Amino acid sequence: MKTEFSLPDNTSIRYARAFDASPQRVWDAYTTPSIVRTWMTGPHPDTNFKVCDMDMRKGGTYRWVWQSPQGRLEIRGDVLEADEPHHLVTTEQMSDVDLPPTRHEISFTADGDRTIMTGTIIYHSQEARDNAYASGMGTGMDASFDRLEKAA
Repeated sequence: MKTEFSLPDNTSIRYARAFDASPQRVWDAYTTPSIVRTWMTGPHPDTNFKVCDMDMRKGGTYRWVWQSPQGRLEIRGDVLEADEPHHLVTTEQMSDVDLPPTRHEISFTADGDRTIMTGTIIYHSQEARDNAYASGMGTGMDASFDRLEKAA
C-alpha cells in the first residue's frame, strides 16, 4: 500500500499507511535506532546516515544526520508524548532552516493483522506547510515507508 497524503487544514499535512505487522513491530521499527538506520536512508543512494541518536521516551530527544555529495542534513527534536506502541508526539527541527519546529503526531492502530500508521505534521504557517508539501516530501516519505514495511 502506498502512503496517502491530505491537507486537513491550513497548517497540517496528514498521512496514512498500512503495514502488515502488529503495532508493536511497527513501533519498534519506527523508534529503534538500529532499525531506523535500515529504512530512513535519505534521498540519495550515496547518502551516509552518520548519526542516529534516539531516546523515544517522553522527555527524550532524537538527532539524525545524513551526509551526501549534495550536502549535510540534520533533523532533531524532542519527544513530547510516548505511549508505546500506540502514540508518539515529537517536535522536528531541520538544520539550516530558520523556522519554528513542526509538531509531529503519529498513531499506530491495530486493524486485524495490520497496523494503520497515521501521522499529522503541524507547521507554524500555511506557507511553511505548502513549501514542505511542494518539496517532494511525500515521495521521500513513501519510499522510506516502503523500506519500513520490510523492517517491521
